[in-house]
Amino acid sequence: MATLTVDNITYTYAPGSPFEQHAIRQVSLETVPGELVGVIGHTGSGKSTLVQHLNGLLRPMEGRILLDGADIWAEPKKIRDVRFRVGMVFQYPEHQLFEDTIYKDIAFGPKNMGLDEAEIDRRVRAAAAYVGLDEALLEKSPFDLSGGEKRRAAIAGVMAMEPEILILDEPTAGLDPRGRETVLAMIEEYRRSRGTTVLLVTHSMEDVARVADRVLVMNGGRVAMLDTVEKVFSRAEELEEIGLSIPAVTKTLLLLRRQGIPVDTSVYTVEQAVQQLLPLLGGDGVC
Repeated sequence: MATLTVDNITYTYAPGSPFEQHAIRQVSLETVPGELVGVIGHTGSGKSTLVQHLNGLLRPMEGRILLDGADIWAEPKKIRDVRFRVGMVFQYPEHQLFEDTIYKDIAFGPKNMGLDEAEIDRRVRAAAAYVGLDEALLEKSPFDLSGGEKRRAAIAGVMAMEPEILILDEPTAGLDPRGRETVLAMIEEYRRSRGTTVLLVTHSMEDVARVADRVLVMNGGRVAMLDTVEKVFSRAEELEEIGLSIPAVTKTLLLLRRQGIPVDTSVYTVEQAVQQLLPLLGGDGVC
């Protein structure tokens, strides 16, 4: 699978105008094939601008984006080929459904890749299966589906291109807890079964805690942290200082530590918290 390298990139919106905004500055990152990187940060931190560079939707003003060591902008006329290898799912992707059937919407990307009908059909049905859409829904209009089904259909349209790297920008935004759980499980299964590298942009620290291998924290257009989930959550106080809402479990343990109780604040799941607290309760839960 491909390796994506972000080499010291900078991007400014409306440079030289009264509306000039430095979106990202000197950002570097290298993905590991098959990993899931959670990209988090408060609104305006630069995370969405960053990921739009990764498949050539934006071109860095300084620095380079490398795909398997090759600058994706070395041949600008071939940037579309990069977008087949690095797939992007935008926030509220269901708003981009436009064909008269779900099948045609999912098939749109593979058709633009110049694939034959048999391969397009295979990819459409495989992608629908990954996101849990029954084949009976494929001939329905997108407007006949529920909100959650539309979201999954739109994600399937990117998965059908079988990108080596999949970027999802707030894929659980606006969904109820059950819908969020479904989408996260779907992303995990897709990554696990295909070995695809995934970058998940989200505001939800709980989502990151559940599925990520590493976490990239953006703040003020710069990389504030880039490390394993455990090491990033061990800096819970710093995360709070830059305006991020840490998982409730981590927040609880942080409060306990502030009261002098010796607990590890890198904990971010209920199971880990139980292991932390049981010894303090005598090992069997009884004070």
